[in-house]
Amino acid sequence: MKSKTYWIILIVVVAVVLAAVLAFPGRFSQKKAEKSVITPKPVKVTKVQLAGVIHGAGAPNYLAGASSVKIAGKYAYVASFVDNALSIFDISNPAKPVLVKAISGAGAPYYLGGASGLYIAGNYAYVASYVDDALSIFDISNPADPKIVGTISGAGAPNYLDGANSVMVVGKTAYVAAFDDKALSIIDVSDPAHPAYLGSISGKASPYLDGASSVAVYHGHAYLANAGDDSLSVMDISNPRHPVHISTARGAGFPNYLDGATAVYVSGKYAYLVAMYDNSLSIFDISDPTAPLYMGNVHGIGSPDYLDGASSIYVSGNYAFVSAAKDDALSVFDVSDPTKPSLVTSIHGAGAPNYLKGAWSVYVSGGKAYVASFEDASLSVFEIK
Repeated sequence: MKSKTYWIILIVVVAVVLAAVLAFPGRFSQKKAEKSVITPKPVKVTKVQLAGVIHGAGAPNYLAGASSVKIAGKYAYVASFVDNALSIFDISNPAKPVLVKAISGAGAPYYLGGASGLYIAGNYAYVASYVDDALSIFDISNPADPKIVGTISGAGAPNYLDGANSVMVVGKTAYVAAFDDKALSIIDVSDPAHPAYLGSISGKASPYLDGASSVAVYHGHAYLANAGDDSLSVMDISNPRHPVHISTARGAGFPNYLDGATAVYVSGKYAYLVAMYDNSLSIFDISDPTAPLYMGNVHGIGSPDYLDGASSIYVSGNYAFVSAAKDDALSVFDVSDPTKPSLVTSIHGAGAPNYLKGAWSVYVSGGKAYVASFEDASLSVFEIK
């Protein structure tokens, strides 16, 4: 596994020549004062069409290295790696997203250096920051005035947050995939002002967490996509102080196509993974979490699938939405038959009008697909039709 210094230098190169090389692989309804994450209703898809976009590095939008997007009510939240930022946009008019507020800063007090992963739960935004090795918690009850509430940071023991890359929150517990610590770190966030380490599991061999890039939690298990180990690893998290590795599916190329596994999404009895170097979407049956079963795959660079540098996935109903950083694309696949995922439509293009250069994260809500693009420093909104 390469050193952290190597990855930091390389991500700067990525920001200039992503089309040539991309080696940093790295995830509502709303009341007036409370937001909650829900799974949007399934939609039927025939095409996606640009609705609106907002872009710009540095002030005021702070979207350089846009790495993760989440939606809560009428707001889009974006974490940006290069700008070390959390930006909030009003998307009540999808054709014209409007900046509400941005917070930027590496180190104290925000610890947003290399902001990579983002999750919204209730009145809080949780940001995993790769460079600062941190999980930061913000009160977003007033999106126009977000407040830092608490942070936890540190590489290695005791917190195991080196290269924090992805976060998911379930109840009062946060689960963080830490790329450089090769770890799943579990944090008690019952008191957001004082997040506390509960437990972790790490390792390059079994449990196959080298390059832990993405985490999804479902029914007492944590599923991790690991770019270094080309794997899907499953942990029993029934005891958060002592997570246990129970299974792994791994391997570059045929049959699993997990080279550079970058992101995982779990829905029902299936785990959906995208792999950056295999340019692929792979589907596994996880009815038995102790034995993930490969079901099907689609892969390919450029037309027609546009999966070069597959970076993120969101599943809604019978459709998987995949962003591809090297193909500067958003592709939609019909996954109603998990043994034969098939392309429905795609949209691509760097710069105007789509601003998908380095498409890095996708989220679906309310009949729209939202894509954060690293290179174009942008948030693009697409109408799903």
